[in-house]
Amino acid sequence: MNLPVIIDIIIGLVFIYLTLSLLASEIQELIATVWQWRAEHLKKSIEVLISGGSEGAKDPLQFKRVGQLAHSIYANPIIKDLNQGAKGLLSEGFRSVTHRMGDLYHGVTGTKNVFGNKSSGPSYIPAECFSASLLETLKVSSLLSSISKTRLERFKDLQLAQIKQIGKNLSLQAATKPIIEQEFRWLTAEFNRVVEDYQHNLASLNNSLDRMSEKLGFYIKDSQVYLPETELAGREFQRQMAFVKARFDSKTERVALLGQLQPSFSNLLNTVKKSQDSVAEIMEIKEESPIYQQIQETLDSMPESLKRSLYILAQRAEKGGGDTQEQLQRFQKEIEIWFDQSMERASGVYKRNARGVAILLGTAIAVAANADSIHIINRLSKDSMLRSTVNVYAQQLVENNAKTKLDNLTSLRKVQKDVDIALDEVALPFGWSEQNSLERDAKGNLLWLALISKLFGWILSGVAISMGAAFWFEALNKIINIRNAGKKPPSSTES
Repeated sequence: MNLPVIIDIIIGLVFIYLTLSLLASEIQELIATVWQWRAEHLKKSIEVLISGGSEGAKDPLQFKRVGQLAHSIYANPIIKDLNQGAKGLLSEGFRSVTHRMGDLYHGVTGTKNVFGNKSSGPSYIPAECFSASLLETLKVSSLLSSISKTRLERFKDLQLAQIKQIGKNLSLQAATKPIIEQEFRWLTAEFNRVVEDYQHNLASLNNSLDRMSEKLGFYIKDSQVYLPETELAGREFQRQMAFVKARFDSKTERVALLGQLQPSFSNLLNTVKKSQDSVAEIMEIKEESPIYQQIQETLDSMPESLKRSLYILAQRAEKGGGDTQEQLQRFQKEIEIWFDQSMERASGVYKRNARGVAILLGTAIAVAANADSIHIINRLSKDSMLRSTVNVYAQQLVENNAKTKLDNLTSLRKVQKDVDIALDEVALPFGWSEQNSLERDAKGNLLWLALISKLFGWILSGVAISMGAAFWFEALNKIINIRNAGKKPPSSTES
């Protein structure tokens, strides 16, 4: 057998594998759609991410928290809006049928619907959508903002109490004391207005401190009019108020003050992890306050594994400094990277699972179609007419789809049309015809050697079909191009 004949046999074999792989791809895509394989695998992968791996599933309480948090993330409009289907009577009818088939599958197999009371979920979630949904579900931004507002309120009360005490300790004349008290009432009203503006998100924290410093400066200046510096009370008041105002104006003091007022998510997670029962004391808030209840709800909704992961990510985000908003933005980016890395691993798991299903499906198709690789090779090697005909159609297929890549259903169906034409014109060497049936002896009994050969041929075909239509289409292109290049006459050059 010469080399051209061997190449023709290989082309014919690859063409047949491509034909059966196209069928397998269609069936596997249909099964994946009906049973929501991609969407279910994505949801389970997110639950694994939240639980910190398989360890998180061992504790029933943590397992419950993982499921509830995953459902909450999926219920967020950011994720919920990703699960959009085509509109129209036909599309909605098909989707309804596939959902009912999925419900039937769960009922028969006894498996639970990972989407809870929903029929389906998105098959793909961008990292930025997951990060935004997680932070919004945990209410991280509003939680940190509320803590910061509570701390500013407490800081204001402490400063006013200190200033009031300074005034009380002064030896004031009877006529001066009411004036100083009136100035203090004005300062109290101004401080309260600054804090109220911050609580209504009308000013930043840094701007609020600048305004407090400005109001304090007016208070000191106006009070000193009635407390001459030459008097002991005036000098003492000026000295003590200088210390108070330095807390606002000194650059180093301002940095330290912002660090105290701006909450750190990593600090919150770490301190509460060490003392879960003293949230109020740690965060300097009252237990009956709404912010205390909000903190408790957020912490109770988070599995311990997620707290550990977010603590590490928050520490990374806080290394760059900046205010709370800047740290939150970097924190969200860290979560996106964390999510992408996890999804890469989940994608590898899905591909391995899909490959296993593809082998089973390919073997089933090989048996159903009686696609015996050994028999196919024998027929192609002995039947020159069949070999030539298959090669002609393989050549046409490559020429008609020279720029096609089998990376979606549309391109698969385009190639399938050309393959269908070939199937109508030529009887490929598979199927349960008499010519392709199992060999029997004179008494009609099956030959065991032939049966073993047939089983081995089916397994070979099943593995080949599982390689996928894209693999065999690319292989067919390369082999035909190599053969055509070998047929070209060598170019002659004149010396």
